[in-house]
Amino acid sequence: MLDRPQPKTVPFETVLNDWWRSQPPSFRETVSLSTARACFRAGYTAGKQLGERRFVFRAGRLRVTVWARGAMEAKKKAEAEVDFRAAKKGWPKPKAGWQLQEVK
Repeated sequence: MLDRPQPKTVPFETVLNDWWRSQPPSFRETVSLSTARACFRAGYTAGKQLGERRFVFRAGRLRVTVWARGAMEAKKKAEAEVDFRAAKKGWPKPKAGWQLQEVK
C-alpha cells in the first residue's frame, strides 16, 4: 500500500465538483455551472501560485502568461516560453532577441 505512488495533485474536475456540491441550492439555482467554473478556475489557479504574481507579455504575435515572484524572473520565463513556442512552429529566433512588452 505504501509502495504505490500517491497522486501529487487532485484533478481540477474533482475539486470543482466537490466545491459545487458544497454550495447551497439557492446559489446553484442562480449561477450557471459554466459561470461558476470560470470563476472557480481563476481562484483555484491563483491559489496554487502562492507568493507569485501573474505577468503577461507580448512578443510579436505571441501572448505569453507566466507566474513569477518578480519582473526579472517573469521575463526570463517568458523568453524561454517564446523560444519554445517559436521552435515548435519552426520560426527563427530574431537576431536582436525577443522584444517582450508587458501587457497591463
